[in-house]
Amino acid sequence: MPPERFDHFMARALYGPSGYYTSPRTILGARGDFTTTPKLTSALAESIAQWILKQWAHFGKALPVIELGPGDGSLAADIRAALSFFQRRKLRYHLVEISPHLSERQQERLGKKAHWHSTLIHALEKTGPEALVISNEFFDAFPVRIFRRSADSFEELHLGEQQDEVWKTTSELPPSTLFSKEWKLNQRFEVAESVHLWIKEELTRLERGAVLTIDYGGTAEENYHRRPSGTLRAYFHHQLLYPPEAYQNPSHQDLTFDVNFEDLIAWGNEIELQASDILTQSQFCPEANLGGASEAFKVLEQTKS
Repeated sequence: MPPERFDHFMARALYGPSGYYTSPRTILGARGDFTTTPKLTSALAESIAQWILKQWAHFGKALPVIELGPGDGSLAADIRAALSFFQRRKLRYHLVEISPHLSERQQERLGKKAHWHSTLIHALEKTGPEALVISNEFFDAFPVRIFRRSADSFEELHLGEQQDEVWKTTSELPPSTLFSKEWKLNQRFEVAESVHLWIKEELTRLERGAVLTIDYGGTAEENYHRRPSGTLRAYFHHQLLYPPEAYQNPSHQDLTFDVNFEDLIAWGNEIELQASDILTQSQFCPEANLGGASEAFKVLEQTKS
């Protein structure tokens, strides 16, 4: 078989029939492979709850809330708990989840307090085109294409049958701010073309509202400073693995990367989303007190009026 483009490999490993996110397994918490902020503190949910109230005031009504990739439902439950009784009565909460296993856990936690959808398109069909869309560690689970700078062009990563690296020169580059940067020879970087396509196909259905994105990453300078091998990595039972070990054991370990927030802003502009300044999680939520992790996470607000 010819070498497989890396994003195709990553899509199969995470979302194929026996993929990491589509098969029953414990992925969160001490018995899983990684832990998210909502599992450690309710402070983030409290800050998001205040953000929701601020948006309701700004738009003059209680817009429905759509959470993308809600994990085990901890964030949704804590957001509800942070609101008053009368505020909760106004809250219409929707979850977008493709994993049957995680959906079951979310429903056990939330019951009839939320509505479930497989895509953002389906959620917006139920809520109408006005909504608040929130996510925590959602985009870092999208498949990415991996490039490196060669002498006079760019090469793209493919994997052979034994997950060995094969680099192919390419002139067919996806939209990204990263290709205009000045890179050193052989510097690797990830382009989340799948996120761009998702924005064009699904998030574009949002006609009025706001988007709150919380994820690992930052600007290109922040993501790739002293990281010539890029940001792709795997987590297996809380053990951090880098390439080539990150390619091994596909479907049984998480694959992730640092999100390029400059691309999120540029791609959001294409569908008329206006971005605020990028914040650190500690700026958005000082009470979280998670040390260095609060600086590694970034928060982006985008609005559409």
